Amino acid sequence: MFRKLLIPLDRSSLAEEAIGQAASIARGSGREATIDVVLVHEPFPFAGYADLPWDGGEAAAEQKYVEAIAAEIQSGANVQTTSAVLRGTPAEMICERVRDTRADLVVMTSHGRTGFSRTWLGSVADAVMRNAAAPVLMLRPEHGVADRRAAEKAIQRILVPLDGSALAASVLSAAVSLARATRAKLLLARVVPSVPVLTSYEPTTAITIVPLVRDVTATEELSDAAQREMDAIAARVRDETGLEVEAHVVVDEHAATAIADFAAAHDVDVIAMSTHGRGASRWLFGSVADKVVRSSKVPILLRRAVEVQVTPVLADDTDTAKELPSLTFD
Repeated sequence: MFRKLLIPLDRSSLAEEAIGQAASIARGSGREATIDVVLVHEPFPFAGYADLPWDGGEAAAEQKYVEAIAAEIQSGANVQTTSAVLRGTPAEMICERVRDTRADLVVMTSHGRTGFSRTWLGSVADAVMRNAAAPVLMLRPEHGVADRRAAEKAIQRILVPLDGSALAASVLSAAVSLARATRAKLLLARVVPSVPVLTSYEPTTAITIVPLVRDVTATEELSDAAQREMDAIAARVRDETGLEVEAHVVVDEHAATAIADFAAAHDVDVIAMSTHGRGASRWLFGSVADKVVRSSKVPILLRRAVEVQVTPVLADDTDTAKELPSLTFD
């Protein structure tokens, strides 16, 4: 379960949309869960000054803002809450705050604007996702919501795309924590490519672009092997967590598109991914995650994977069981 959630704000209603979801997750994570509300004042060099005049009134207003949000969460959601106004580069200060407070989940919207009308949470969100020591739940802003602070969509289905590597599977711990807090179902999915029919090369034949011809038998064997592996992982997660878990295999040459299509077809509320990993399908999980983050219409739970030994994909059930003990489901 999550113990410390961090919400970065910029005094915009769009950024505040993260409050409701974060409060809901914290409540579902148990009495020990707390929320840290953070606002970063970014210096703006001007006329030889390191920053525009930031008088006591503005500083007091920012401090009052985060304290008011924290008090609102604490009284309304009955969750212990802290707050802070930091000074520096937003992404760097947020990541530093994550480390200092040992936050284990960052909840933020994908963009917002500062008082100077400069885009903030777009580039900042991207940097936080790539560098934060904790998983980041990136929400999509809901335009036209009357009370943005209360904007909250129930999380019922969490999609976890895997590629057979330990790096990709490292997001499972965070996905399990989110599923427990929201009582959601986990959908584990693996995308495997078609196996092409091998043809002999004839040097006297003109070179042309030949469309891929699927080797049906070989593709089915690859899919069946992947399904056995996915079933073993699902059984492990189900037995250790008590959550409802499904395992799926999709045959497709385009992993990111397949993930997005699967999410839409199964009414997925969150897609949980690691930032990189590599499987036998030969697609790099990092680039796939990046495409999904930028194209998906649903929130993304992204975990920056640490370097670990990557085991061969399409292992048998025994090998799969050996790969997962490093994962802990608190």
